[in-house]
Amino acid sequence: MVNLMNNAITQNVPSAWYSTLENFIVKGKNAEIWDSEGKRYLDYVGGYAVLNTGHLHPRVVEKVKNQLNDFSHSCFAFAPHENAVKLSEELNKRYPITSDTKTFMVNSGAEAVENAVKIARYYTNKKSIISFKGGFHGRTYLAMGLTGKDKPYKEGFGPFPEFVKHALYPYLYRDISDDDALASIKDLFKKTLNPDDTAAVVVEIQLGEGGYIPASNYFLKSLREICDYHNILLIFDEVQTGYGRTGEMFGAETVGVNPDLVTLAKGIAGGFPLAAVLGKAEIMDTIHDAGIGSTFGASPVSCAAALGVLEAFDNENILGNASKQSEMMNSFLKNLMNENEFIGDVRGYGPMIGVEIVENKDSKTPNKEKAQEIINNCRDNGLLLVTCGENGNVIRFMGPLTTPIKHVEEALGIFENSII
Repeated sequence: MVNLMNNAITQNVPSAWYSTLENFIVKGKNAEIWDSEGKRYLDYVGGYAVLNTGHLHPRVVEKVKNQLNDFSHSCFAFAPHENAVKLSEELNKRYPITSDTKTFMVNSGAEAVENAVKIARYYTNKKSIISFKGGFHGRTYLAMGLTGKDKPYKEGFGPFPEFVKHALYPYLYRDISDDDALASIKDLFKKTLNPDDTAAVVVEIQLGEGGYIPASNYFLKSLREICDYHNILLIFDEVQTGYGRTGEMFGAETVGVNPDLVTLAKGIAGGFPLAAVLGKAEIMDTIHDAGIGSTFGASPVSCAAALGVLEAFDNENILGNASKQSEMMNSFLKNLMNENEFIGDVRGYGPMIGVEIVENKDSKTPNKEKAQEIINNCRDNGLLLVTCGENGNVIRFMGPLTTPIKHVEEALGIFENSII
């Protein structure tokens, strides 16, 4: 079966779109998946932090089935449907922006980021955008330009928009302080950018692909102050930090800072393709008629799934379970860090945890090979994990927030047995 699968993949899809599992997956249930050979895994990749409510959450499945009894698609700009309006209303009520907000729905995180920047530049009539080294915002061209990690995302695909400039992102373990990062923005204003022609700052509350590095309240509050002083919009990319991943429903609640615009995707619809740009109504309403739109954005089926996700959060204490996971995982992983010379750092908001693998604690030299060895061992033992970080040496945990505690304990046990 392995050879048949590999042959089929090799013959039919580009080599760059490789797969790390050796067999097709055939079944999923909450935090568990099974492959075509019947092997069971605990899924701490979760479709890359998409399955916050797990595989096939019953409320999501029910909402989707009910929608499919009526119709499967309608382009909202032509024939509106109630699911999109209900979901927009819910998001506008829930996201912590203090003024009135409106929501525009698209297909993916990259599309949401592109539209957020498009809206920001239109509203401000300014050109330049600041993003951060290590940040990841998607694989379309503007999103690649915003992304601050070259390999593998940008290498060979340039040139990128010249109006995007990158500042430092705080990385305390690598001796980049909050003040260092803030100073790099001021340095951009002195040498490269005119703040009066800067439309927006785009930032992740916790880096995803960049190494699961959380930004502090102080740093993000200072960004807010810089943006307010120069009349620059602050855009939070919450594609990965949204929907409970940081321990609160949205990362903005975790850090106590409110943006002008935010992008949401991944966990929004329980595994169905959907994303959103949410922002202050005064900003969102400035765009001229048909200046934004999407054929498949606000899919009735995906919006139904998204309403099921919100229903699950409202009725099942998912955030409480996420807090229990966070407490258990942080305690366990930090004990492992104290016991093992090659675990340099354990960090992150809530259960969004990164484990940085190094040669040793004194040198802090990134050890990509050791990280991959651990991940391979975990996979062989029934736990799926992936790396991130500039040097590919950070192991990240992205399991469903609905994972039963017994499965969290099992996953941590597998991890401990796999690092030897």
